[in-house]
Amino acid sequence: MRSFGLAFTLSLALAAPATAQEAAPGADAYTRRVQEGIALLVSGDSGGSMGIFRQAIQSDGNRPEAIFYLACANRMTGNLQDAVTGFERAADVAEGQPRWRARALEGVAATLERMHGRTEDARSAWQAYVQFADANATVAHPQLGRARIQAIDMMAEQERAYVGVRERIAARERANASNH
Repeated sequence: MRSFGLAFTLSLALAAPATAQEAAPGADAYTRRVQEGIALLVSGDSGGSMGIFRQAIQSDGNRPEAIFYLACANRMTGNLQDAVTGFERAADVAEGQPRWRARALEGVAATLERMHGRTEDARSAWQAYVQFADANATVAHPQLGRARIQAIDMMAEQERAYVGVRERIAARERANASNH
């Protein structure tokens, strides 16, 4: 899990426009806030970053960046349902911005996949991502979505196959318990 956190933090830094720590010359207040929030998130201050992202959203709720990064912060802190809701909102707001829409759709699917009992929802979300990515391959990666769908399908198949094994183990344990 620690390696996931490091990889995720690195992906945040790489996804941030310019440098996460300092805004590009002439950047507007919204962009400066988002970059400040990213810097806080990368440094481990998720609570502080979430506050900054909320301020950016209040200043301009029609831009997806702060909504997306707030969802990332929610996911990093274990607030998975809030993260899904945030990624869905970011995808809606980013309707005309394919790069941000792709990121948000991926966020929805990846977060659902981590949630207990939401595997089918995750599969559907990955299908939506693939459909979008196929039409926007310059900003999205359809092969990623296809690989995740394949992994989900393989896990479901293994789970179905393992049902019989679990039943045999339980029967053997009951038989052993009654013999003692």
